[in-house]
Amino acid sequence: MSDHPIDPGPAGPTGPPPLPSRWRRRPGERMVMTPLMSSVGAMIAFAAVVFIVVLLPVQTFNPKASKDWVPLSDAALAGRQVFLSNGCVYCHSGFSRPQDVRAGLYYLYPKVSLPGDYFGTDQTPNLLGTERTGPDLTNEGGFHPDDWQFAHFYNPRYVDPFSLMPSFRFLSDHEVNDLSAFVQERSGKVGLLRYAGTLYAKHVDLAAQAYKPAPTGFQGANRTTEQADEQGKTADVIGGNILPQPDVVNLNEADRSYWLANDPLPVTVANLLRGKEIFRERCVACHGSLGDGKGPAAKFMSPPPADFTDKDDQCCGADTSPGDFYYRVLRGFPGTAMENFGTRLSVDDIWRVVMFAKTIPNGTLKSGRVPTPQDYIQWTPQDDLKAYVKAHPIDEMAPFVERPAPTDPFLVEAERMFPGMAPSDSILVPNIGRIDLTSIAAGIRRIYFNLLNKAWSDAKARGESLPPESQKNVLPEPIETGS
Repeated sequence: MSDHPIDPGPAGPTGPPPLPSRWRRRPGERMVMTPLMSSVGAMIAFAAVVFIVVLLPVQTFNPKASKDWVPLSDAALAGRQVFLSNGCVYCHSGFSRPQDVRAGLYYLYPKVSLPGDYFGTDQTPNLLGTERTGPDLTNEGGFHPDDWQFAHFYNPRYVDPFSLMPSFRFLSDHEVNDLSAFVQERSGKVGLLRYAGTLYAKHVDLAAQAYKPAPTGFQGANRTTEQADEQGKTADVIGGNILPQPDVVNLNEADRSYWLANDPLPVTVANLLRGKEIFRERCVACHGSLGDGKGPAAKFMSPPPADFTDKDDQCCGADTSPGDFYYRVLRGFPGTAMENFGTRLSVDDIWRVVMFAKTIPNGTLKSGRVPTPQDYIQWTPQDDLKAYVKAHPIDEMAPFVERPAPTDPFLVEAERMFPGMAPSDSILVPNIGRIDLTSIAAGIRRIYFNLLNKAWSDAKARGESLPPESQKNVLPEPIETGS
């Protein structure tokens, strides 16, 4: 028998178990954390996070300008507002992490972003972006000429058939010019150097081919390809060159080791069909559904996209060897809207699309037409090209390639724009005169400092906070990329 009497509890078999008589029943419960207190606490926690993560960094973020920093010109600053107001920041990030550089050094991410790259009020708030639905734009400056940008903003599928980006054709010419200026100038001194190189190369290309400059803004949308064709003509043979222009310029804008290269893949139906598939997926917006250079993007561009329909040009052109075509697909064509596909296509696929291009004069782009080896036009170097190559042998480049890397960034850019030129070479270009790597570097330098000084003076007139004048004179440090 228990020492303590038992409280029998409520009557009935279903009541709670009996408790010892000396135990106190559990006191009643009440809510200490009321809804009001929970709401106030949540707001305080949220405000603390916003203050620590957003407000405090904005108020205290004041890094010194990096060596690569450049202020925005008035046009680029207006373009930045167009970029913001149209929500571009939601799909395009504006900073490159170390892992981005490792993944895309060849083209998209040539350098890591630094805090000092976002110095100044014209970079506030920092356009870091929210995701990478589209490519990162930190280092976009100079990788494409302005006419490519105009075609891209008018209809992104014109230059990238796989793009998800909406059309911005509702922008005015003034707005799209400003937007292009922002894209070209937001990449710091390295981007400004690339942009200067692109502008110089386009200047040479237009002079060599006797083309007028491309229309600005969206004016190209109202320009027919026939009008574009009429304004261009081949220049006369220039004294001192074995080849006529523009062949000499075109050759020297490709690596010399590719001038006489042939396609290493066998000419088979399978390879030709794969080449046709790639061409129709990626190339027809510029080069046209028939390969005649009259795609919808061509209206915006000068020089225009290449025409592949001429049999004589495909078999015998000085600048139409399979190796020349391969190099241009791999690395892009300086000064033109032809861009780098080296990060998007395999080596074999580039050779396959080059192989297919040699069949286009035989109508192989027609729907349902299966290209065959009999359609392939074999390229053969002509006597004038052989003479030019003999006068400019590949061996001449060996000491040039093996020397220590040049320290002059403008010479580095000159070599990037004209990779086929040796230091001893010179080219006579109509309406420009004789150019060599030294004069090309000087021209790029002049354009670069014109762009930099314009941006600096605009920022100073706006009352922007600028670093010491000595920062402006720090030269860019270009990084080799596959553009």
